[in-house]
Amino acid sequence: MMFIDLKEQDTPSPIRTDLCIVGSGPAGTTIAREFAGSALQVLIVESGGWEETPANQALYDVENAGVARATPQNLVRNRVIGGSSHTWSGRCISFDDVDFENRAWIPHSGWPISLKDVRPFLDRSRKYLGIGPNIYQNELWSELRIAPPHPEFDPFYLKSQFWQYSKDEGNPQEPARFSRMLSGINASNVRCLIHANVTQINTNRDVTQATSLEVRSLDGQRAEVKASVFVLACGGLENARLLLASNRIRQQGLGNSHDLVGRFLMDHPGCELGWFDPRHGGLIQKRFGYYLLDHEGGRNVYSCGLALSTDIQRKERLLNCAGFLYENFSVDQSWGALKRIANRLMDGIGKRDSQRLDRKDVSLVMADLPKLMGNAYRRIARGQGAILRIEGLTLYCLTEQVPDPSSRVTLAQKTDALGMPLLRVDWRIGELERRSVARLSELIQSELRRTGLPGFSENPVWRSQFIDRAHPSGTTRMALSPTQGVVDRNCCVHGLAGLYIAGSSVFPTAGHGNPTLMIVALAIRLADWLKQHHFAQHAKST
Repeated sequence: MMFIDLKEQDTPSPIRTDLCIVGSGPAGTTIAREFAGSALQVLIVESGGWEETPANQALYDVENAGVARATPQNLVRNRVIGGSSHTWSGRCISFDDVDFENRAWIPHSGWPISLKDVRPFLDRSRKYLGIGPNIYQNELWSELRIAPPHPEFDPFYLKSQFWQYSKDEGNPQEPARFSRMLSGINASNVRCLIHANVTQINTNRDVTQATSLEVRSLDGQRAEVKASVFVLACGGLENARLLLASNRIRQQGLGNSHDLVGRFLMDHPGCELGWFDPRHGGLIQKRFGYYLLDHEGGRNVYSCGLALSTDIQRKERLLNCAGFLYENFSVDQSWGALKRIANRLMDGIGKRDSQRLDRKDVSLVMADLPKLMGNAYRRIARGQGAILRIEGLTLYCLTEQVPDPSSRVTLAQKTDALGMPLLRVDWRIGELERRSVARLSELIQSELRRTGLPGFSENPVWRSQFIDRAHPSGTTRMALSPTQGVVDRNCCVHGLAGLYIAGSSVFPTAGHGNPTLMIVALAIRLADWLKQHHFAQHAKST
């Protein structure tokens, strides 16, 4: 694996390669790894370097024209090697079958592929994300070898919803960092050009074939990249921006004959639905806590929440949405103190050195022995996470969005340091999103009380506090026809050979789930398709 810095040396131009990938985040690095060691030359073009810089991050500036984007852009969009994996939290979940369906009550819903088409690639994603089995609903109880909590919630209304957490191969305390993954590729056929910002996608005169990329560093170094295949893998907003800005031949940009590039912008609107009384938090934590699953690849942590059942979504014409806990942990934790004491003892501190143990830790453990014994039992006998002391317990909700063509990104008049137009973001939230969340809140409250669990105090202003979760998607949506979407079912831009798109921008709908697992699975699927079709045909023709 070779890294080439566009800023620090005279790069021969044009740079020639078989496959050029724009972006080194989860999608781009996954595709590169799928081709590592092959006979094909692979070049990743990455805007950033090993560290974030204010100048690079400023290239992400946007003009906001719609609902406020509450999550700071510089915290969640990273122009750095590894992309958004630099700061992601590691929550992973699969989409549901219903997310792929054409639902009559949701305009513009429906994927040209199904969950069945994606499932093999979800399983192959496990090695990239350091996750366990892709089981996220009631089937997980049997995998955990424990009985579901009783009394059960009515399955017609609500279903158990699980998430799991990615862990990095080099540091299991962190989620997968694709910068480490990229630097660990031991293959001479993969190179990465850093500090290289794509400013233009060039095509032939008829705009039927992508031919090259123009790249530039912030200090003015330039190069051209020529390849037989280009994959844009630079995020839910930037993929659309590059297509729109590549407008030398056609004013509307590339892949935009039907004015669809940048439309259908979605996120996962989120809000605090309410709060549980911390005095009764243990009962809720036991029901919606953390579970430890040991499997052939090690141990992974799953958390449990609740989602609207498919039945109630169909009957009441609702969106897919789910609720889960946010725990505000107390600073002084006996469980953490016990772990610190155990680590010291494992490091060789014996009885004669016991005075070296932190007295505060010892006091915390002694004062909380009954609860610690209960936590030890939960962890060893039941495979459940410890119940930690909390100061606050929030019921949080994420919902999918209706794909709305008026919710979109366009090019602004203002430009960045490279002369590229900034994006104008007009993100919109509809009434169905609020109605679906209101129904989820009502059902959770009702089922908690019916089963004897404490209810929550509803947040009276949650309807006005929907915020984004920095999961932009949908701006280059997948569809069978160019009149319905930007890319086909294999992620090739309609009518433009050699130009493909990876990442959440191709999602026709986005479910309620965090997108990274689906992004990686679709990236593997795209890599397979390129190997079996484009490059197989290319090899025959040469």
